[in-house]
Amino acid sequence: MALAPLIATDRLLLWSDHPNRIAHPEGHAIVGDLFDRDITRAEQTLGEAAWSNITQSRGAMLIDRYWGSYVAFLSGESVTSIVRAPFGDLGCYHAEAHGVRLFASELALLEALGCPRIIDPGALARHIAQPEWRRSETCLVGVAELRGGDRLTVSADGTTQRRLWSPWTHVAPDRQINDAAQATHLVRSAVYHAVRARAAGSERLVLLLSGGLDSAIVASGLKGMRADVIGLNLVGHDAASDERHYAALAAQAGGIDLQTRRFDLARIDVRSSGAAHMPYPVHRCFTQAQDAIAAEMAVEWGADRVIDGGGGDNVFFASRTVAILADCLASRGPGRCFWDSARVLGDLGQAGIWTLAWRAVHRAWFRSPAPRQAPAIDFLSDVARAIVHDTPAHPWFLPPPDILPGRAAHVALLVPAQNLVEAINAQAPQRAVSPLVSQPVVEACLRVPSWHWLAPGRDRAVARLAFESDLPAAIVSRRSKGTPTGFVAAIFDRHRLAIRDMLLGGRMAALGLIDTSKLAEALSLPGPVRGLRFVRIMELVDAEAWAAAQG
Repeated sequence: MALAPLIATDRLLLWSDHPNRIAHPEGHAIVGDLFDRDITRAEQTLGEAAWSNITQSRGAMLIDRYWGSYVAFLSGESVTSIVRAPFGDLGCYHAEAHGVRLFASELALLEALGCPRIIDPGALARHIAQPEWRRSETCLVGVAELRGGDRLTVSADGTTQRRLWSPWTHVAPDRQINDAAQATHLVRSAVYHAVRARAAGSERLVLLLSGGLDSAIVASGLKGMRADVIGLNLVGHDAASDERHYAALAAQAGGIDLQTRRFDLARIDVRSSGAAHMPYPVHRCFTQAQDAIAAEMAVEWGADRVIDGGGGDNVFFASRTVAILADCLASRGPGRCFWDSARVLGDLGQAGIWTLAWRAVHRAWFRSPAPRQAPAIDFLSDVARAIVHDTPAHPWFLPPPDILPGRAAHVALLVPAQNLVEAINAQAPQRAVSPLVSQPVVEACLRVPSWHWLAPGRDRAVARLAFESDLPAAIVSRRSKGTPTGFVAAIFDRHRLAIRDMLLGGRMAALGLIDTSKLAEALSLPGPVRGLRFVRIMELVDAEAWAAAQG
């Protein structure tokens, strides 16, 4: 579909080829999927009253009344406001060229309009240290990104940015749902609404069905829809990645035809970046195999999108942190809630109850509620480390004063989920949808107290209880989880020499971002992979492949 004009005013020219776009004669437009909170069909038109509320609030009403994957352009008397949906997978990059502020969903469009690709070494160092932290900056000079839930205002005086949506609003004490049954119902309703809304309009879908809880929940939400769903389960060469038994159970429960394929090392090219067309290296080379197989399956079956349970661990607070006990202690004292949660956490984490209790006391009253995440600086140069040291924390790691530590830990866990949908999915080869990371689901889950997410033998307890009647018991009660670590290790072993050449003589070494002597020592260790340092090295490989592709 060719780009078609939507708006032409003296301050705003807008073209789009998105199948869902709504325009208003006064110079407003919403591009992408816009859902009413109560309807699973994307809006095709808006009445004058709705437009009036949206424009008068300069987009805030969109955040409160709607959700989805959209970018809105709202013309005012002297300003233009651009709003991106929270957790929206429609990209929104912007840059200035020839005195004009340019916005585009794809980097190639900015490039075609005269914006060059020049690597920003400082931004790249920050990205390597915290690869899942999305910021307004990208790793290219002069190219910024409008984050989900933010509003950018453009006027003759320049640009200003404001956050319209914040997770801290939804973990505030007055929003908490203490009744477990009510919380379970709210989460179930939000998940079904999001899954069915994001799948609506498709005749055929490919569902990445790992056999884990999250993808099984998505399969359950798709049941009964008009679309044909084809499940795809990928198997590695190690036992930890073989989840065929669980995937078959989930497929049977959802009435889904399941196809199984194997991860193939031959599909991996460590010198190729799946994010070469993006302004930052968010793509992991081990997913090349998954992406290629899913794309082939989509073409074979005539599917127009790939859907998955990505981000479910984060949204459903799959955490075993002692901060949960600190929440019980700080809000309810050392009563039944505290000791029941301590026993559950001790069982899941194989730790003594009294040890956990003392840690909870320290966490509740002798430490900041702010979560901590050490930056990945193992192989960075001294210059790059200095850049990282001066980097401000992600705003979702900075809780307001009245937020409990467990609630803060839940918010921090959403940072990788935001990265998944707003960066990785936004430029996927096929349209990729992770409906569990959507505004209504996130908001519902954030209202659930941290201790409700634990139950005997279970994390993500609210989600398990919400879908217990729809899923096989073996999946609901499952405690193990598949992992691609073995496949990543195999990639590292197979391409060790190429990786050495890439990193020691590549763009990042030339930019002075990596410690080549430390890397050379790590890469020269003989024998099979030991420990998890190779994971850090593979992250550098992803960044180097991206940097080399920028020309």
